[in-house]
Amino acid sequence: MLLGNRLQGKKKIINEINVVPYVDVMLVLLVIFMVVTPLAVQGLDINLPKTEAKEIELENNLPFVIDVSEDGNYFIEEDNEVVQVSIGFLEDRFSRVISLNPEVEVIIRGDGAADYQSIAELLAVLQSNGANNFSLATQP
Repeated sequence: MLLGNRLQGKKKIINEINVVPYVDVMLVLLVIFMVVTPLAVQGLDINLPKTEAKEIELENNLPFVIDVSEDGNYFIEEDNEVVQVSIGFLEDRFSRVISLNPEVEVIIRGDGAADYQSIAELLAVLQSNGANNFSLATQP
């Protein structure tokens, strides 16, 4: 009985949480996110035509950028996502943009293999809505 009381007195309850495994897991997750984040850049893969044009300096901070894919589809960035839109939607959206800022700069990023008809239709829509400050993006 005396031996039993002596063992009971030496037992101490540990009421601490061992955080070392949690820190290890957190660091592994941090490394995974650091590696994966640059790979998750969203956007449209457009092969711009190559020319020897000078770079245009934009007067406004936020130009209106329209992408034209190889198969003639139109894309704009909306809420940090690239969204496919129709030519009618672009006409409606651009008429609102031009009413807010008549000097908005429009950049058309057309794929080098894009159909010329698609880009010509886009230019006609922009011009009919009062765009007088637009340019075609190329790759130097």
